[in-house]
Amino acid sequence: MSADRASAQAGDAGAAAPAQVRLPVRGRGLIYGCSALALLACAVTGGLQWPIALPLISTLVAGVIVLPLRESTLLSAASVVFTSLLDFWNWMIGPLPLVWRLPDVPVAPLFAVTTLLSVAVVHLCLSASQAAGQRLAARAALDRPARPATHMEPLLDRLPHAMAIAGADGALAYANGPYLALIDKPADVALGRTMRELWPRRAASLCAPHLEQAAQGKAASFRLPFTTPDNVKREFDVFLSPHADTDGGTQATLMMLVDVTDAVRAKHGLIERESMYKAVIEHAPIGILTQVDGLLIYANPAALLMLSADWSGRAIGRPFSDFIVDKDREKVRRRIEELAQAPGFAEFRPYRLVALDGQKRDVELAAISVTRDGRQRVELFCVDVTEHRLAEDKIRQLNETLELRVAERTAELEAFTSSVSHDLRAPARQIMSAADIMLRKTGQPGGDIKPMLSALLTTAERMNRTIDALLELSRLGRAGIVPSLWPLGTMVQEIQSELAASVGDRSVTWRIDALPRVFADPHLIRLVMVNLLDNAVKFTRYTPNARIEVWADEYEQTIAINVRDNGAGFDMRQAGKLFTMFSRLHSNRDFDGTGVGLAHCRRIVERHGGRIVAHGEPGKGATLRFTLPHESHSA
Repeated sequence: MSADRASAQAGDAGAAAPAQVRLPVRGRGLIYGCSALALLACAVTGGLQWPIALPLISTLVAGVIVLPLRESTLLSAASVVFTSLLDFWNWMIGPLPLVWRLPDVPVAPLFAVTTLLSVAVVHLCLSASQAAGQRLAARAALDRPARPATHMEPLLDRLPHAMAIAGADGALAYANGPYLALIDKPADVALGRTMRELWPRRAASLCAPHLEQAAQGKAASFRLPFTTPDNVKREFDVFLSPHADTDGGTQATLMMLVDVTDAVRAKHGLIERESMYKAVIEHAPIGILTQVDGLLIYANPAALLMLSADWSGRAIGRPFSDFIVDKDREKVRRRIEELAQAPGFAEFRPYRLVALDGQKRDVELAAISVTRDGRQRVELFCVDVTEHRLAEDKIRQLNETLELRVAERTAELEAFTSSVSHDLRAPARQIMSAADIMLRKTGQPGGDIKPMLSALLTTAERMNRTIDALLELSRLGRAGIVPSLWPLGTMVQEIQSELAASVGDRSVTWRIDALPRVFADPHLIRLVMVNLLDNAVKFTRYTPNARIEVWADEYEQTIAINVRDNGAGFDMRQAGKLFTMFSRLHSNRDFDGTGVGLAHCRRIVERHGGRIVAHGEPGKGATLRFTLPHESHSA
């Protein structure tokens, strides 16, 4: 440190007068002597050379550290001027007389000597400075008058706060127990020393301007961060009050430090909790509203969205009950008023809420009443369950649809059971009966079993067709729909060609109009068309001049395909049985079949989102009509 700083510390330690501390003669003399010796060496060796410059620089640096600023500046300036004059002489007049030739000195020994010299000079000078400072402090302590405000010490000793009295020179004159505990020093060490010596550097620098203000007779108060010796950060409210002795002599400053660390932390914690609470409310996914004296004063963003309010002013200032449907509005208003008068929690049943844009929502309400700032507040919590209700309705509809489908499947299963017990058992009995007759006729004269074998073959074929129909029914129940866009007319032409063998030599007139492209599963729709056209061929078997027509009607959302024949027809009073599984309106003697074809058609068409209907009249033919959706309206 410089001599100025050493002098300041000595003064802070108790110097009674602001006079600057002087170094002992030997310290100052050592620096001046080394400097003079180096400059003399420059003069007798012909000028400044680096073996001399290095020790000279070290001596000047030591002077800057130890000597007062003015002395060190003058010494450095004198050295620079002297060496400059030597260089000027060499340049303008001629070489200086060479009294002594400087020998070649190795660098390492020169550096070692210079370093040791510098350390020794600085050490000796600092030791002398510290000794002088201690002597002056001791002398000042002996000469210091009695510390002020002695009559206040018994009172200050009983206070829980840190109390201290500083003299006019800033030295500590009195400190109570809490103050000494704060700086962690005993009284004999603390008294007589300044704040800069006892306090942390930052705290001392922050307090210094206020102490100067108090020294001028003005009271001061401020918030001070303070780090204790065990590195604990505290905060104090500091109060400074100027005070004079009873005789009006020495001016002193009374200092009180009130520890407000816990209060500050509690306040910061409260602010942080309020900030966190506000963030939670603002980002909550449910609507939260506050009502005071019957009017809304707050609504979070979720509540504003629920009320279709683009800004809070459209909802604030109105009773919450205004947003409830008319039939429940008065009931909700009364419940909120009762809750405002008797603090507690209430959970309302679901209500219908009417938003500002007229949209209605299903909400579940809950409310709690709290007291804040002397006023009763009702906090309302709204959960929008509209989507949940719609999902419940959809599930309910699906369940109802599922029940209908289960009923249909149950009916089909009953029909399947009936078919297995009748359509398969009857052919089996016929086969058994035919086999028994053939056994009895075997070996008898004239016993011809060919008719029996023919009947047996016919019965087995009918049983095989029934089994195939059952297998087809099972496959359709498992098959998925893979729709695509394809031409229906080409498929109908192919089916007509395939049915030519069934027509045989009969005269059948076909009229097939231009058919559109349809968006459906081509495999499944082919089964429908095969069944309808095969039925048309079959039921015109006994009709002379048979006629089969196929055409399509296009509508905005659907395409209707029609198949008409002039065959046997049917009674419309029995139309309900036409699409029932294993139900037949004609006997096997007239028209063979299994009773599952049209049931298959109904299931396939309905799975495509269409409908199939039939119109007929006995002896005049029938028309089968089914619809398919357009591609743009397909599910």
